[in-house]
Amino acid sequence: MRGSSYGRGFTLIEVVIALFILSWVLSSAIYMVHQYADERVRLRERFLANQVAWNHLMEHYQQSQKWTTGAKAQSLKKKGVDEQAGQKWRWEIQIEKAMGQDLYRYQAQAGSVAAEKYQSSLAVYLVQ
Repeated sequence: MRGSSYGRGFTLIEVVIALFILSWVLSSAIYMVHQYADERVRLRERFLANQVAWNHLMEHYQQSQKWTTGAKAQSLKKKGVDEQAGQKWRWEIQIEKAMGQDLYRYQAQAGSVAAEKYQSSLAVYLVQ
């Protein structure tokens, strides 16, 4: 049957299946790109929150080592808002007496002003 039309081209079912597979692959690729972008934003925010918390822990460390003197040493705050990378970050430091003579635990928490929870929590033990 040389002249019949049954031997040429794809059937409608084959085309529908091919389109379904193509749409499934493309939607999976778009989902993965979206997940990657979300993870990058989360990592960036966590990194910046760590920077804010670390900066305030270092200020307290400098005070404990008596590297700062005068008014600066007396004016260390325990909570506030800083700007880092064009964003506002809220932070808080909690100081608790630890076991041992003159040993204190400093815990700094920081997070975006827009976020409900802190995105970073760092702790250090210092002798005063």
